[in-house]
Amino acid sequence: MSELDNTESIVRKFEPIISGLSYHELSILNRMAVHRMHTIHKAGTLVSMSNFNIGDRVSWDGSDGIKRTGIIIRLNHKTASVKIGNEGYWNISPQLLRKEI
Repeated sequence: MSELDNTESIVRKFEPIISGLSYHELSILNRMAVHRMHTIHKAGTLVSMSNFNIGDRVSWDGSDGIKRTGIIIRLNHKTASVKIGNEGYWNISPQLLRKEI
């Protein structure tokens, strides 16, 4: 099943339910959905973070397309601080990092 087919199936499933909700009820539902999404994201970050240790050599592809490599010097709450030679320090989401050997 393609993602589009799955999306259409989800819409068909929930459309009858939400079409009867008031603005206030939709607002509450929205807050609940956003909270759940944040919780799922935090759990994913925690799992990704557990794959790394201080001193690990890691790499990632920057938004500019350049592959960067450095050493993890600190594991923060949401990011890993990575030192790249003389270029300085970067705070990177652990989901973007790959261990180098």
